[in-house]
Amino acid sequence: MFTNKIKEKWWIIALLGIFIFSFILDMYVLTRYNLSYGMDGPFYDLQVLNILKTGLPASNDPPLVYYILTPFVALSGNSFFGIKIGMALVGSLMAFPAFLLTEMFSEKLDIVSKIPALLSAFLITVNIFYFQMIGDFMQNLVGVFFLLLLIYFAVKWLENPEEWKKYGTLAIAILLCNIFTHIYTGILAVILFISLLLFNWILISYKTGKVEMKGLKILGIVSILVMGGLAVLFAVYPYMFSKFTTVLSFLNNSSTSSSNLTGGSFVNPVIFLTVPFILGVLVTIHIFYNGLKEKINVERKAISRKTLLSWAYLVLTVILISLTVAPSVDSQYKSRFIELAFVPIALMVPLGLKFIENWLSKRYPSKRRLKVVGLISLIAVIFAISSFYTATEEFSGMGPSITSDQYNNLVSLKENLTANNIDTNGIILVDDYHTGYWVEYVLGMQVETGNLSEIQKEYPNRTIYAVTLTQNSQSQLKGSSEYSWNPLLPYSFPFGGWNFGNSFNSIGSQKQFSQNMSGSPPGDLGNATGQNRSGTPPNGLGIRGQNNENSPFNVTGTGPDNVADGGTGPSNGGSSGGMSNQNLNQIISNYGTLIFSGNGFKIYKLS
Repeated sequence: MFTNKIKEKWWIIALLGIFIFSFILDMYVLTRYNLSYGMDGPFYDLQVLNILKTGLPASNDPPLVYYILTPFVALSGNSFFGIKIGMALVGSLMAFPAFLLTEMFSEKLDIVSKIPALLSAFLITVNIFYFQMIGDFMQNLVGVFFLLLLIYFAVKWLENPEEWKKYGTLAIAILLCNIFTHIYTGILAVILFISLLLFNWILISYKTGKVEMKGLKILGIVSILVMGGLAVLFAVYPYMFSKFTTVLSFLNNSSTSSSNLTGGSFVNPVIFLTVPFILGVLVTIHIFYNGLKEKINVERKAISRKTLLSWAYLVLTVILISLTVAPSVDSQYKSRFIELAFVPIALMVPLGLKFIENWLSKRYPSKRRLKVVGLISLIAVIFAISSFYTATEEFSGMGPSITSDQYNNLVSLKENLTANNIDTNGIILVDDYHTGYWVEYVLGMQVETGNLSEIQKEYPNRTIYAVTLTQNSQSQLKGSSEYSWNPLLPYSFPFGGWNFGNSFNSIGSQKQFSQNMSGSPPGDLGNATGQNRSGTPPNGLGIRGQNNENSPFNVTGTGPDNVADGGTGPSNGGSSGGMSNQNLNQIISNYGTLIFSGNGFKIYKLS
């Protein structure tokens, strides 16, 4: 009997296996180096440690991700390791909603096989875009997790209107979670949710021949809740409003801004131009078209879940493709949406596989069912291997943005601040906020980027220092510089196809770290802090909302520092929040006195 149960529920074991495999793979990649990964480095560590001390993060970003990660840091006693565990767990959990979403189409396609749904669970958690996000854009990845849950519970609610207390409440709660996770995925979630409600109301009104008042009321209530949630977000985190308006004004950006993409604009849409994905889109359109012709239950006034899901998938696909091909969308924002391509790919490719399985099952007698399942399983395995292989190409480009020598130098300096005549109440000037996060994390001092004279005016009684990083014993490890496009596979594959410039990995080429990153946090949680003792965010660098996540900005949000992209900063120090090494070096040569020199960095006293 137990054996029969296992045979009947084998897919549960398989789904758990995908979850465990994804989690182990994430932890393997994220723990190859002990330090925090990505351009932002210990930014998340600063927020979580500040929460543990004061109950509040030290940033003007939506705070939900920081609170989600806090228990993992508290339990592990190490912010680097705890955040990695939390992100690996949240990312791996996406396998479950992806599986459930694909299974919601089973009734329509009359398929008992769980293979396509299992493929969806694998593709959503093991792919090159996923690992780019877990290394650099963790907030966006958590936003994707909430986005999947939102689609699932929203559809469950709309197909069962009488279940609004359960599914409706969950859907709205998850929507608000998405808004307070990150503005980009939050706005995407709002658009998807409102479009589902609007489509549901219009179609029911059309099918019944009269305006459906209940749906109209729900649409109004949800709209009020969404506007209320955004109002709270903007009131508590004012800088989010400028990010929100940036999202709305994408198409108003100069078309020349996208020229920074390597490989040309054709790179963007080619990610979607594969036979499996196009087949999935066509199947989705077919399901949607048939759903429009279906009769609805007049008493229940509900649309089938397949129709609702196919609509959500199509809306998501149209939005992402539009944002990745539009020449007027700035490259730094376009890369974010290119990385989100793994969501529709993982959700729609299995639908094409379901369609093939359904067609073969009807064409061949039941005695050949095993052969059909075997063929579908083989295709799914090839797709999974393709996705895994491509993901491994990204592993070499994942790691900290500083070397172990630089980190250890900072820790050494932390232990000898007094001996090196450094005033702990002073301010440290850095050339970019990526460096600043590490300095702030280890030394626990206020860090600023910007014009020296303005900082002196704002803090007339504070000693100002400057930190410069050196490149000694440092090698550059880069992510995949090309996207190996193969039209027969949902993700790239080593055999066949064409290579295009990797425009969606604009950050990978900027990462620099040593081959042997052995750094460890400076002591326990109490010592590994870099936030203000008052719990309020630093005026400049600590308020991450005032800096774009790809390049530093000044307090007014103008003028990116292009050093991270190989360019030069303002020629005179200007008002830019970041500055080139040349400008910082010029300031140092004019005003600086060297007070500490290590293998990884130097620190100067400016005033």
